[in-house]
Amino acid sequence: TDAVRYALDRSFYSVTAGSGALQVQALGGTEGRDQLSAVERLHFADRSVAYDLGGAAGTTARLLGAVFGPAAVHDRGAAGIGLQKLDQGMSALDLARLAIDLRLAASASAADIVTLLYTHVVGVAPDASALATYTGLLANGTYDRGSLTLMAAMTDLEAQRIDLVGLTASGLDYTPT
Repeated sequence: TDAVRYALDRSFYSVTAGSGALQVQALGGTEGRDQLSAVERLHFADRSVAYDLGGAAGTTARLLGAVFGPAAVHDRGAAGIGLQKLDQGMSALDLARLAIDLRLAASASAADIVTLLYTHVVGVAPDASALATYTGLLANGTYDRGSLTLMAAMTDLEAQRIDLVGLTASGLDYTPT
């Protein structure tokens, strides 16, 4: 993962993300402007920001939203843990399993898992038909708790719920671990 450090707080810079590149402009002083390509992370004096929303940062944000709720995307500590795990080689599926196991006990019922994920991704609890469909997919082995979690996190609906488009422009704030 490529990263660049800046000496001042984030508020002292304008950051524009687009077309696989970042442009960082100092808002004052003599630092000027940097045009960065193939850089996924920026570290400022007050925070770190991940811009690889098509990669580890996007997977982390999606899983946080699906498992812990859309507001969890702004939990810098949790985002830092997810990014660290993926950067160290953990698969997205294994991170999904870890996240759902942290959120719910390993003994959680299929109905508990489906209700949690559905509520976070769709915004309402599942009706009887949806609950039966997804618990059935767990029961017949089509999905396990990790793969169902990852599937839910990677839906277009989840991208909308966490405002992935907005995150692509602003980046995912995180605390490095």
